[in-house]
Order: sequence, then C-alpha cells, then structure tokens
Amino acid sequence: MLIILIAIVVCVRFLISGNQTHINYIAIEKELIETDSVQRVSTETAAASRAQNRELIMIEINSCDSTELLRLPGIGQVLSVRIIRFRNLLGGYASKEQLQEVYGLRPETFNVIKEMITVDTTLIDKINVNTADFRRFSRLPYFERQEINDLLRYRNMNGQIDNIDELIENSILSEDKAAKVKPYLNFSRQGN
Repeated sequence: MLIILIAIVVCVRFLISGNQTHINYIAIEKELIETDSVQRVSTETAAASRAQNRELIMIEINSCDSTELLRLPGIGQVLSVRIIRFRNLLGGYASKEQLQEVYGLRPETFNVIKEMITVDTTLIDKINVNTADFRRFSRLPYFERQEINDLLRYRNMNGQIDNIDELIENSILSEDKAAKVKPYLNFSRQGN
C-alpha cells in the first residue's frame, strides 16, 4: 500500500511539473515572439533612420572641419582629428577611398559614410614639380626618399618636366606610384 501511495505522489508531481513546464514553454515562446517583433520593428526603424540621415548629411571632405565630421556615424573626436590631419598631410583628398588610409577608420565605418562624403579636388594643394624642393615633395606621404632624389636629379639634368608620363618613361616613378601621386602634382613651367 505504501508503494502505491508513493507511486501516486510521484505521478501527481510529475504531471503537475510536466504541466508547469508546458505552461513555462508557452510563456517563453510567447515572449520570444513578442521580442522578435519588437526587434524587427526597431531594426526597421533604425534602418529607416540611418537612410534618412544619409540623405541629410553631405560633407565635402576637403573643406570641412573636425566638428562637421562628428555628424557622420561612427566618427568620433579622435577619428575626426585624424581625418583632418591626414588631409593636411596630403594637401587634400583626391578620392573618398583615401579615407581608408586613415589610421583607425574601420572598413565598416567607411562603407557607411562613403555615400555621405563628397570630394572637391580643386581644393588640393598641388606640388609644382618644376619648382618644389626636397622638403616640399617629402611632405606628401606617397613619395619615397629615393623617388624624390631621382626626380630632383632628373629635373636638374634635363630641365622642365612636362608631365607624369615623362617620369614613368624615365623610370623615376612606377605606373602605380604615378597614378597615386598624379592628383598632387602640377607641371607648370617656371616663370608662368
């Protein structure tokens, strides 16, 4: 008789706890569905908000200041200062892709902000190849010391340099390097 009573108690507990567990699973499932709906709505809202911000924000990268850059998503005080410093070092950005060279700017951030940026290449501070000295060339981070020395030696021996192709033909710059520095060079003749 005691064994039957124990069996009944165990069965009742099992049924009650099993039913409770079933009720808990239903509650958890309902909560997950509600949470998923809320997350989906907030994700859609956030995406719409980002799209609206992209439409509203357009920054010209060669004339903006660091405060304007703070309006871009993912750009904080440190990155905004680095972007301006690199621009000053270059003499201006020739393309938005150069922002990827800024230390600490993640590719994901660049992909988000690239549509919010414009580049006015007329604002680039160009180097006059026919009058610049070593120091002026060396400020452009794309030039190597040897390339500058070769360029200056060539200019001293041959006079005026007419175009970038002349530097490529005379093995002073590789085609890749020439493409990279071309936006920063001016080939105006001395005295003009």
